[in-house]
Amino acid sequence: MEAVLAFARGSLLFLAFAVFSLGLLRQVGMTLAELVMAYRKAGDQVIPYGRLFRQGLGWIFPVSALRGTRVPYTAASMVFHIGVLLVPIFLRAHIHILKDGIGLTWPSLNPGVSDALTLATLAALLMLLMLRLVNRTMRFLSSFQDWFLPVLCLVVFLSGYGMAHPATSPLPFPLIYLTHLLSAELLLILIPFTKLAHVVLYPLTRLSWELGWHFVPGAGDKVRIALGKEGEPI
Repeated sequence: MEAVLAFARGSLLFLAFAVFSLGLLRQVGMTLAELVMAYRKAGDQVIPYGRLFRQGLGWIFPVSALRGTRVPYTAASMVFHIGVLLVPIFLRAHIHILKDGIGLTWPSLNPGVSDALTLATLAALLMLLMLRLVNRTMRFLSSFQDWFLPVLCLVVFLSGYGMAHPATSPLPFPLIYLTHLLSAELLLILIPFTKLAHVVLYPLTRLSWELGWHFVPGAGDKVRIALGKEGEPI
């Protein structure tokens, strides 16, 4: 077990971070290239940055959507996004690992706050899975990664909480530690190639969507010709 743990927290962890970093750099580069192309082709190149920023905050913190029948899903999704961003980045143990490895450090969350966010994230993940299971439309539209990624995040956060509180875990600490390492490393490797990449790409894709509606010059005339309505208003 000790040899496996040494490999998981050594070479395998370095590989996971390398794939994560290079994969996201590749995604960002491709998205920026598409953004530049869309900007050059756009008929209207004026971008309402203020409105996009406000809309982006509305998607990240959808307080206005906390009404109607989708309140449980919206609330659980918001809690999950907050937890999945704050806990891995600002957990004291993670910061110590980075400090020992590459010398980087920054302020950490209070352990009590980290625990509360971890438990809230676990509850949100369970809620999201349950809602996806009981809602026939969501269940029909769900792909494999819509199920696998929340379950993987659940394993990461649950094993992480078990590491922080080994007395509450029914499993031996080395097994909990190995589970946390392997699941977190798999998640890091998958992020650039799954829907989770939107954590980094979201601001860029918002710009792409905006420019996509700024039609290229002459687009209206081409649409008229395609519809056989040349010279007519449409």
